[in-house]
Amino acid sequence: MGKNSIWFEAMKSFSLLTQLGIMVVVCIFGCGFIGITIDKKLGTSPIFSIIFIILGIASAFVSLYKTLKVFTKKEDKYK
Repeated sequence: MGKNSIWFEAMKSFSLLTQLGIMVVVCIFGCGFIGITIDKKLGTSPIFSIIFIILGIASAFVSLYKTLKVFTKKEDKYK
């Protein structure tokens, strides 16, 4: 195993972690923003904010699962 191979694996792992982190943040904050905006327009204080934050968390977990499933399938392919 050469130095370039180790560097490549490290960068691949770093890019996956970065992608997963950004995905979680965008899902949760995006849905939270939508919920807060709907609450402000309709005058219903925490109802839609809570609903959309829960939906954001659920969608973040689903996205994480799908991404990791594809990534681990690619890893098994190389072995």
